[in-house]
Amino acid sequence: MWKDIVSALRAAGYDYVISIEHEDMLASTDEGLSKAITLLKRAMFKEKITEMWWA
Repeated sequence: MWKDIVSALRAAGYDYVISIEHEDMLASTDEGLSKAITLLKRAMFKEKITEMWWA
């Protein structure tokens, strides 16, 4: 789900802040933050946007 959201934002030209709000009362602040960082790192693109090579 997050990969789809990040891909859609990137396709629309968005290149700014992405954040996840942590409200899970079963996880500590540190654990919630760590899981959010891991999730976003997996969904993020690291390379700059290039020309569409297939078009």
